[in-house]
Amino acid sequence: MDIDPAHPWGIPLDYMGRATELVIEQGLPVAVQVADAEPNRRNSPTITASITVMNADYTMIDQIAYVTVPAYSGTTWQPNPELVKQAVEEAATWAVAHLRWLATLIPAQTPPTP
Repeated sequence: MDIDPAHPWGIPLDYMGRATELVIEQGLPVAVQVADAEPNRRNSPTITASITVMNADYTMIDQIAYVTVPAYSGTTWQPNPELVKQAVEEAATWAVAHLRWLATLIPAQTPPTP
């Protein structure tokens, strides 16, 4: 992921904290969201990066990576694009590992007998 210095979080975000541009890491599209707080927790801003496999009609088949990291370092909460990059890279690494594992489950094809 390339950090865009024109944006505080390194990527353009909409009013809900979702990335407005496609983020590609290791050839995979990564959905990124910066949230003020997690559900059922107060004052814990987070960054979520997820990779989902979908059908052509946008129905979800499988979520192969979901990473959440704190959106702050130390005791201060301020935009930190390095944390976004960390979450994106970690999600892509998990997704690639998951896809490699799934590939081991496919039985070897034997050539058809004539």
